Amino acid sequence: MELPRSLTDEGILRYGFHGLSYEYIASTLPQHLGDRADGRVIVAHLGSGASMCAMKDRRSVATSMGLTALDGLVMGRRCGSLDPGVVLYLLEEKGLTSEQITSLLYSKSGLLGVSGISNDMAVLEADSSAQAQEAIELFCYRAARELTALATDMAGIDAIVFTAGIGKNSALVRRLICQRLAWLGVDLDVTANERGIAHIQSTASDVSVIVIPTDEEAVIAAKTRMLTCSV
Repeated sequence: MELPRSLTDEGILRYGFHGLSYEYIASTLPQHLGDRADGRVIVAHLGSGASMCAMKDRRSVATSMGLTALDGLVMGRRCGSLDPGVVLYLLEEKGLTSEQITSLLYSKSGLLGVSGISNDMAVLEADSSAQAQEAIELFCYRAARELTALATDMAGIDAIVFTAGIGKNSALVRRLICQRLAWLGVDLDVTANERGIAHIQSTASDVSVIVIPTDEEAVIAAKTRMLTCSV
């Protein structure tokens, strides 16, 4: 992180989140991608909480989240990446307390804050208001921007995986994100995307695009069994 080394030495580091989801997806990649599973894969865990993870050899090399779950993508109620000066402004000019700012950033921002309607993507997609559409567009824009940043970390991408509630269920979100990635060689099969089947890239796409339901509970259960058997 871009702070004095004395603070990073004390543990203020970019840890990332959604590790259980990414571990599960990594374990299933070979059956979906074959040899490409160990290539440059970006997993988009898009739900009420949202993040992305860049993987190489099915191991994380970069993540969108940081020390806390606030960083990175726009989420259901969380703001995602934010100019730190905004927090200072809220403290010094608006007179908000740290508790009020915490509530604002964790519970009243993101899709809910931008739309003023809901943090539920399905509700926003069914709403024709300008506010709802703006929230969806912002969500997808920020996701595409983060994905390209992660692609830079790996000097390209071989596959994109959409998972979690929004990633699995929203054909609109997948389409709006991938439209911004055409310059990376991403091209969707519109019909496959609408159906939400596993592989949704077109035959012309240089990048595999797949939809995989995540299963964090399965990872927890497996770890618990391992721990129980080792006692």
